[in-house]
Order: sequence, then structure tokens, then C-alpha cells
Amino acid sequence: MTETTHATETEGAAPKLTMRDRHRIMTRESIMAAALEAFGERGYVAVTIDDIVRRAGIGRATFYLHFDSKAAVLRELRNTRMTVWSQQDAPRGGTSGRPSIRAFFEKVVDFYTSAPQLYMALHQARAADPDFAAAHRATMEANVEEWIRNDAMPGATEAQIRLAIAMMYTMVDSFMHLWLVDGWPVEREAAIEAMTDALHATMR
Repeated sequence: MTETTHATETEGAAPKLTMRDRHRIMTRESIMAAALEAFGERGYVAVTIDDIVRRAGIGRATFYLHFDSKAAVLRELRNTRMTVWSQQDAPRGGTSGRPSIRAFFEKVVDFYTSAPQLYMALHQARAADPDFAAAHRATMEANVEEWIRNDAMPGATEAQIRLAIAMMYTMVDSFMHLWLVDGWPVEREAAIEAMTDALHATMR
């Protein structure tokens, strides 16, 4: 009987991690931390697998046990470092939806301003890596399906939902680029209000 199936475990409890499991998790986290540091210093395009493994203190073979490319590391960083959004966090349409839209923009703006290296790496990857750009579009397509399924914009057509989602992504990306890349002095509250007003008008 293995450590993860010991008879004294309570039913439904999470399985215990073996030493090998813990080492694997620590190595994976080390790779992601090294990659984020490298992306922040050199930019996504310039960073190589060798840069990442050197910073992480591992060999290339170990890297490829966990990831098949630097794009895969960046996708994992995006998925694990971003706040887990609940259904309640999604912006809602209709005349009373403005508070939910503002709360959404506040959350996403605060996340990216607290993780500027991640934003910049994601922005660069979408511009330089066709596979990463395709994955980003797939995420947007999933948003369209989710908004339709959850009736996020009551009475809206699919075309109207697509427009709202395009505006949402574009506004966030544009303001983040102004703040984090160009250093343009735009006041946070004013920016959130402007994005909220624009998306609310589209989602009514």
C-alpha cells in the first residue's frame, strides 16, 4: 500500500504527497519562477530554454520533463498566478450590471499592476508566437461560450457578446501597456471608470 492510499486516511481526504511528488512540484515552481524572472529582465522573445534552466539550476532534460517550450511555461504562469475568477466575478450586462463591470476591471487591473513582468511577457508572446496568439483567441472563444451559457448579456446576440468581449480585452491590454510599458501617467480610478463606462454601454 502506497503512502497516498494509507488505510488511516479519512474518506474524501486529499491524498498525501510523496517525497517524489513534492520534489516534482518544487522543481516545476522553480522553473516558473526562473522563467518569470528571465522574461522580466530580457523580454519573452529573447529568453531561451538555456536561460531558464540556468536560472533554475537544472538541466534541459529536467525542464522537458515538465514543459515542452517556454510558451508552455508562460501559459502555466498565467493559469496559476492569476486570481481564480468565480462566476460572481464576471461582468454582467443589463442596466444594473455596472457594479459588476467595475469590480471586474478593478480586480484585473490590480492583478496586472502587481505582476508587471507577467503582463509584459504575455503581451510579447501574443505578438511574437502564433501558437500563443491562437491560445489567446481560444480563451476569448471560451468566454463567448460562457457568456452565452450564463446569459451574461440578457437578450444579446452572439455578435454583440463578441464585441463586448473584444472591447473588454482590448481596453485592459491598452491601459496595461500604457502603464507598464510606456509609463504613461493615467490615474487608476479614472481609467477604471472609463473602461467601466465603455463596457457598460456595450453590454446594456
